[in-house]
Amino acid sequence: MLLCIVALALCAVMAMHSLRGTALVGCAAGSSCDSVLGSRWSSLMGVLPVAGLAAGVYLAILLCLFFVRDKELAPLAWKMLLVFGGAILGSAVWFFILQKWMLGQFCKYCIAAHSTGIAVTGLLWYQAHKNCPSKWNPVCGAAGLLLAASLAVFQLLTTPKFAYDRGDSANALPVLDAKETPVLGSKDAAYRINLMFDYQCSHCRKIHFAAREITENRPDIAFVLVPCPLSYSCNPYVPASGADRFAGSCDLARLALAVWLSDPEKFPGFDEWLFTADDAAKGWYPRSVEEATLRAEQLLGGEEQLSEAVRNAEINSLLSKSFELFGRTTMQGKSGIPRLVYKSQWVIPEVDDAEGLLEILAKEFNIQ
Repeated sequence: MLLCIVALALCAVMAMHSLRGTALVGCAAGSSCDSVLGSRWSSLMGVLPVAGLAAGVYLAILLCLFFVRDKELAPLAWKMLLVFGGAILGSAVWFFILQKWMLGQFCKYCIAAHSTGIAVTGLLWYQAHKNCPSKWNPVCGAAGLLLAASLAVFQLLTTPKFAYDRGDSANALPVLDAKETPVLGSKDAAYRINLMFDYQCSHCRKIHFAAREITENRPDIAFVLVPCPLSYSCNPYVPASGADRFAGSCDLARLALAVWLSDPEKFPGFDEWLFTADDAAKGWYPRSVEEATLRAEQLLGGEEQLSEAVRNAEINSLLSKSFELFGRTTMQGKSGIPRLVYKSQWVIPEVDDAEGLLEILAKEFNIQ
């Protein structure tokens, strides 16, 4: 019962975050936690938070536990508990798959709730076998797993291929000149969209490559690259809460801008390298500051040249504009990145490919 209460509390907190956008401790803007809980997979048909559904299951388990000592109701209560346990276990596996292979990010609240739920399932199945053995027990457990599988299938069939949060500023937003900042595509493109990102953000990586693909096929669209580190060591709009998950992001952004300011022709390769995995089988992990520094030194001709480039005052100016843009387009519950800003509008997209990103541009920015 204690474990159920803990899991129920975690699910209730996540459900409230999804419904009201309330802040979560250790779930800063743009963090993996913020991205997962704000993703299109966090709700059913964009209405019911899956965390709220889980909270209902834990409430049902607590209710059943009050009847396991009743001689008449105990057999039914144990069978229901086995079904709920199977549903919890299957759902934990499904949402781990989602976070690992579809989102590429993990939510600490989700992991804590799933771990607690797995422990609850283990205890329920053990106690059911011990206190109420029946040939139907495996069937009930399997029924719960089937319910979880049904949830997975339902989400796969009903979850849209893209989703996003949006906003519109009443006042003019800071403008970054395409001729003074890195750009994906032509600097003279008819549509120049600010793309805010962090070099340690896995979802930013996905959007980055989708944006690059768009510019290769649409010369009228360009993305003005706006590095926006989510480390509170340099970004004044990111609250300092616990460990800095994006520690190093400020240095990576400075290195990228230093390369661009020193030798613009070498920037695209460095930018792509920061978002590329050395071993595709092992997946992508953010580059460390140490290896990025060595790479930048090789591109610029040595340690002394890089040191001089990093001290360029223009870097501070560009980051200052980036942080101002981030702050002006951040709303409670809609604080993630990557973020696209065009004129007075902004969106936080969640897409899997260039096609989905183009649909968002057409719908929100009227870029046909």
